[in-house]
Amino acid sequence: MKRFFTDLGKGIKSVFKGPASKDNLFALDNRVPIGSAIPFGLQHILAMFVANITPIIIVFAAIGLLDSQLGVQALLGAVFMAGIGAIAQLLIGVRLPVVLGTSFTFVPVLLTIGTSTAASSDPVTAYYTILGSIIFGALFAIVFSLFYRWWGKLIKPIVPAIVVLGVGLSLLTSGANSFLGGTTIITNIINTGETGTPVAYFCYIIVALATLITSLLWSIFMTGVWKNLNVVVGIIVGYILSCCFPGMINFNGLAITEFVGSHGVIDYPHLINITRIRFELVPCILTSICFIATTIEAIGNTDTTAKIALGRKATAREINGGLIIYGANSAIAALFGAFPLTIYAQNVGIVSQTKVTNRFTIFLGAAFLVIASFFPPIANFLFTIPDAVIGGSMVILFGSIAIIGMKSISEIGWSDKNITITALSICLGFGMTIATVTVGGGTAMSLDLFDKLGVGWLEDMLSNNVLNMFIIAFILSWILPDDMQIHLFHKKEENQSN
Repeated sequence: MKRFFTDLGKGIKSVFKGPASKDNLFALDNRVPIGSAIPFGLQHILAMFVANITPIIIVFAAIGLLDSQLGVQALLGAVFMAGIGAIAQLLIGVRLPVVLGTSFTFVPVLLTIGTSTAASSDPVTAYYTILGSIIFGALFAIVFSLFYRWWGKLIKPIVPAIVVLGVGLSLLTSGANSFLGGTTIITNIINTGETGTPVAYFCYIIVALATLITSLLWSIFMTGVWKNLNVVVGIIVGYILSCCFPGMINFNGLAITEFVGSHGVIDYPHLINITRIRFELVPCILTSICFIATTIEAIGNTDTTAKIALGRKATAREINGGLIIYGANSAIAALFGAFPLTIYAQNVGIVSQTKVTNRFTIFLGAAFLVIASFFPPIANFLFTIPDAVIGGSMVILFGSIAIIGMKSISEIGWSDKNITITALSICLGFGMTIATVTVGGGTAMSLDLFDKLGVGWLEDMLSNNVLNMFIIAFILSWILPDDMQIHLFHKKEENQSN
């Protein structure tokens, strides 16, 4: 026990050790001057803020509770627990430069649980059924993580690398849609031929391009540590440009109607009514399966961050600490009405792009999230950032996650076995989620066939490419022989040598 608390104290003290120096931006430990730390910390927050609350918006809209007090409570809880979880990871858990956010991996399963329960009962019951499944799955994940020393040996190196690649691929659609103006603008134009706002569509493209070009030029021509602020500078320029197009930014959410209370100047995350939590067998099983996949995702992101920040693989202590905090944070998040939070890949991308690995700077960013959860106008202001600005600043980062996954596979080795695993994981695991067919003059997702066959829950499960790729990679990593040879590959190599 004494050894535990000694290690705990050492991990916390290492973040705040002085003296403060700008050079520490590229070191894991020690303080950075506040004037330098704040903008680099906020860069991480700007990169993840909208994504952090988007899964909640998607699920609440589906079950019909988006504009309810429960919806507001869940959004505040997500912001609050993202900050608390990141602080816990930085000081106690993984102790690497990571940021937490609401996981998109759970969205298909939570939609299945929520919509089916809402149809048979009511939206509020559906919500508490979702929360019950999250608490059960999170506790399962904690117990599961405690035995990492044993089951970790079953996870071959190719599997976390494939999962990181899958996360990167899953972000590509989001990045592209945001760059094109956002799903709302795109949908409006497809349905009506108009943006639905007073702004012409080409203005959104101008904003996205200006944001992207600013980020690129800043990183190319700026010198010193400040060149690594290219993401936040791009967002600032894009936001200012958006203000030049009246109607592009909706400032209605910034209106203050009261001093204390929902949407006022001061609010605070509320605990849910725990007496209404429902634990049902099938939802708990489905969510637990997702927790297994996101646990492997967390291992992949942790290992990738360690390689970027420290030039080595993550240690067993870092992985164990990170997984336990991940499970505990997700369980507590559910008590505040939020959904599971995981290590965000886009923030791993920021570390990869900027090389800023200092935990103190990210700690300040995480503290800002906690503060924002008590002052809704701050959170509302960040939410006014147009999708085109987010897309312009994030497309490189989102794409870099997939590249990091490919790089990890390359470091493991492009053996015939790994090529086969990667190829099948991409084609089946990811390909199924984007496959479409022409039906009645329109386009439908190929996975819709399962709904027509009466197994809609299977459609929702298979629409999660990260889960698909994890299962495929894990099974193949054990089924395929290590010394397998594929004639096609070797024939090509022989032709090149001749």
